[in-house]
Amino acid sequence: MAASSPAPGALFVTQYYRPEWIGSGPYCGDMAEWLNAHSIDVRVVTARPHYPSDAVFADYRSGARDEEIVDGVPVTRLSNRVLTGGGAMRRMMTGAGFLMRGLLELSRGRVRRREIVVSLCPSILTVILGIAMTRRRGRHVAIIHDIESGLAEGLGIMGGGALLGLLRWIERAALNRTDLVLVLSENMRIQLEERDVTTPIQVLPIWIDTDAIYPCRNETAGPITVLYSGNFGKKQGLRQILDVAKLLQHAKSDIRLVLRGEGREAEALRQTARELGLRNVEFMPLLPPERLNEALAEGDIHLVPQNPQGADFAVPSKIFAIMAAGRPFIATAEPGSLLSRMCEETGAFACVPPNDPQAFAEALLALAANRTRRDELGARGRAHVLERHAKPKVLRDFANALHGR
Repeated sequence: MAASSPAPGALFVTQYYRPEWIGSGPYCGDMAEWLNAHSIDVRVVTARPHYPSDAVFADYRSGARDEEIVDGVPVTRLSNRVLTGGGAMRRMMTGAGFLMRGLLELSRGRVRRREIVVSLCPSILTVILGIAMTRRRGRHVAIIHDIESGLAEGLGIMGGGALLGLLRWIERAALNRTDLVLVLSENMRIQLEERDVTTPIQVLPIWIDTDAIYPCRNETAGPITVLYSGNFGKKQGLRQILDVAKLLQHAKSDIRLVLRGEGREAEALRQTARELGLRNVEFMPLLPPERLNEALAEGDIHLVPQNPQGADFAVPSKIFAIMAAGRPFIATAEPGSLLSRMCEETGAFACVPPNDPQAFAEALLALAANRTRRDELGARGRAHVLERHAKPKVLRDFANALHGR
């Protein structure tokens, strides 16, 4: 039987949450924990954790931890079927399963409507669930990290036509039923307005805990280590790194390239590396969250490749942690894109054209040979994060946005 009255406080609705340690999970965890520590009663509704793999984490498969307290925040987990393989259809079906399970638990009274609801999209279907879980005359805030229809079109993972048109319609209709949309950049705000989203849109930048992430010199002896760390997915455009590695190997460079992470493209990347006979690339697992600063310090230079077709619809949030750690990085970006403009504004990293391995390799070799330049870029990145992305300021702005201030 459904609950007759709403519970007070704020409800977070998200497919991803702790203990997932990359992607949206730690981001949502930080938000919920900060609000909870500042006198806002927060509860989280999420799926059983699995990202970035295709299998629910072993400790959560039985459902024994579907109700738990995580760092002081009550968490309700919905049973979910994690579909294997890539593609937009798999992503939409996974989101649909989360939506249907959430509606069922709402009707049973296991989840109660709240006065304030925060839904986080990469899946627009999570926003629809947030609408259903918002008290009548309550306030619903949607946080958009990926513009799903833009990514699907740009990356060619939906094939265009009627299915893409349906996704755009769902996206527009859902966001126009919210009270506020928060995005990561001005460019994303413009993109949504061009898609006829009329709900007020504000920019809420990524925040960084600059006390937990700080410059730490890597004292390991040996050749320059170049690092990519994160999800191995289609939108990351990681094949570009393998093409760079091939050029460096041909030039007999001793640069060491490390790819840390997991994801749906992982096996294909490993297979390509084997086919290319790459001896200068190492695939390694992610380090646990408590070793994040150590993990960032491992890279003398970080790489942030992107698939250019999706670059205007998602922000590579890892760049802010890299900058907070005082490490230089090289990104691929089209002229005039979000990252290209950020490069010009901050002077904290280098940009090269996407899918141009020769330019990428030349930029990497030049930076590897110039320790002073690397230190200068790292210092500028750290200063930028302290000024614009410090956690207390951004999360205060977020709390004000929840209350319409």
